[in-house]
Amino acid sequence: MNIMKTTKPVRISDILLFLLFSSLFGYCILHPEYYHSGSKAKSTLKLQPLRLTAELAVFAAGTALLLLGKRITEHLKKYARPLSIALTLLTPGIAFAFTYFITHSIPKNYSPENYRNLAHSPEIIFWNILTAAMLLLLFLIITNSMRAACSLLVFISIIFCIANYYVCRFRDIPILASDLYSWRTAAAVAGSYSYKPNFACLIALQTGLVYFFAFRCLGNTRLFSLKRRLAFTGAGCIALGIFAKGFLFSDFLQSRGVSFSMFKPLVAYNSNGTYLAVIRSFQYLKIDRPENYSADGAAGIAAGYPSDKATASDDYPNIIIIIDEAFSDLGVVGDLETNTDYMPFIHSLQENTIHGYTYASVLGGGTANSEFEVLTGNSIALLPQNCIAFQVYLKNEMPSLVSACADLGYQGLIAVHPYNASNYGRMTAYPLLGFQTYLSKSDFPKDAPRIRNYISNMAVNDMIIQKYEEAKASSDSPFLFYTMTMQNHSSYRKEPTNLQDTIQLPVHPDAEAQQYLNLIKHSDEAFEELTGYFSQTDDPTVILYLGDHQPNMNTEFLNSITDGEYENWNDEEMMKRYAVPFILWSNYDMPAKEYEKTSMNFLQSILFENCNLPMTGYQKYLLDFAREVPAFTANGYWGADGGFYTKDDTSSPYYETVQEYCSLIYNNLKDIRNRPEGFYELLTD
Repeated sequence: MNIMKTTKPVRISDILLFLLFSSLFGYCILHPEYYHSGSKAKSTLKLQPLRLTAELAVFAAGTALLLLGKRITEHLKKYARPLSIALTLLTPGIAFAFTYFITHSIPKNYSPENYRNLAHSPEIIFWNILTAAMLLLLFLIITNSMRAACSLLVFISIIFCIANYYVCRFRDIPILASDLYSWRTAAAVAGSYSYKPNFACLIALQTGLVYFFAFRCLGNTRLFSLKRRLAFTGAGCIALGIFAKGFLFSDFLQSRGVSFSMFKPLVAYNSNGTYLAVIRSFQYLKIDRPENYSADGAAGIAAGYPSDKATASDDYPNIIIIIDEAFSDLGVVGDLETNTDYMPFIHSLQENTIHGYTYASVLGGGTANSEFEVLTGNSIALLPQNCIAFQVYLKNEMPSLVSACADLGYQGLIAVHPYNASNYGRMTAYPLLGFQTYLSKSDFPKDAPRIRNYISNMAVNDMIIQKYEEAKASSDSPFLFYTMTMQNHSSYRKEPTNLQDTIQLPVHPDAEAQQYLNLIKHSDEAFEELTGYFSQTDDPTVILYLGDHQPNMNTEFLNSITDGEYENWNDEEMMKRYAVPFILWSNYDMPAKEYEKTSMNFLQSILFENCNLPMTGYQKYLLDFAREVPAFTANGYWGADGGFYTKDDTSSPYYETVQEYCSLIYNNLKDIRNRPEGFYELLTD
């Protein structure tokens, strides 16, 4: 009887926690690469005793706390509250240590001298721990439980850093505040990536569970009774308000040397700590009003560029715009030697073709921002990096290439994206830009040709031709079709069974790069097929073909094709990673021209000028601006003198000119009530 009275049933929660904890341990032990160095494939694995010891020690500690938890609780009953308070006071430092450990395990994508050593900056460490303490204070106010609040802080910090590790692997850029607006798109493509964790992620998650088990042994000590809780909540809210004012809504951090390079955001995470890096990224989540901006100033600029009258004509050429996902020529980056040409057709184009390199503002992702620049003529230079203009700033109708074509009597006005319709807010954005029809993956036949898991460019060709023939059967009006393809989308880690492997890299072998180049070969073939069809039609037709950005390639490969120089590139040299080819092809006599460099925001003006179409005042202004600033991106620009400058470089001879353009962007994006009438649009009756 006595035994039965003292024996307590095992809680289901204990069993579930032990299963979770044991599964993590088992996963690590079953993968020797976590506690060995070298290559399993090359049989060069060498035991790392510290890692193995740490793994065994964490498992032993967690198991002991779970199995002996009830006894420990009984023994510590008298000291539970002071011990809980002590552990609570230590928790911000513990949480910061987890973020430091995981973040510094992320492979660095720039040379080591770019990274300031956080361990040598006590002030920065203090501000990070203070930020963690403020988060803990918030959780204490909400839960009134030391165990719940501390566990929330630790696990949210660990999970965020693990997510950041994966995001950096997939796109080479860490999580920023502006990613909150594109999480649905990220979730939609998440299944195509590999989610194998590194040792730091695994051991941090296991150690976090040990921390929780230890706190669990102290019981769930309530922080305050009702009256004291109200007083604590009031005082806590005041403290949080002071913190927010000083850290989020002022330049205090900037004045203390906490910088944030949007060009190298992972450097900020490593140098400033995760908490401060996130805060600083939130401070970028707004459009800064350009220096000396005024609505009257924007109107004054517009007055010098009157728009043409919108006159419809059946003689205008059909316009097909293809932004090909991740299409680029990696040969611009370094010495890319292949067994055969990966884009022989495009490299051969000469007659009736305008071509060159256009510079994107994004790399490895952010496709919709390239679309935005091409369709509107607005650079995203005023926007925070990774903030998607379609989702954040496109809330009302915006004049665009599409709306101008609509005013000129174009039919079709079709946008196609052969993937999820909702990605990047396209379902809302496309109609606001003037598209009358939006077709997505569900509008393609179920048996549409695919390469890997994505609808192929050949299938998109079929859609273009079908919609063109349907339109021309009922009207002679010129036809506009726009597509953002999907065939070449990352990742390139999984070996496909339906991709012809004809391009090889004999000098610098890399499986991911080789798969990518074979996708580019398919893009080249699809473009040749489409131009072949329209070269046989009587209707004048132009095809604007370009990539949205370069793909994310691993640093080792980029180093290999640049003789190890990639990691040491300066900002101007790094712009090679933002160059993508563009081709304006026609099936009629069009004077050939080559652009050494331009940028996405100028392409619609180049298109309209070379098609002899009536132009908006804004398009005319952009042509004039391009004469002084041939390529303008969010990462910097080239002046006509060949110099490379950043947008805010006051020493640039083009600073005032750039500020004028930024004023027009701000006027078009934010100050929409004061847009100069008839400047961004063609003149209509």
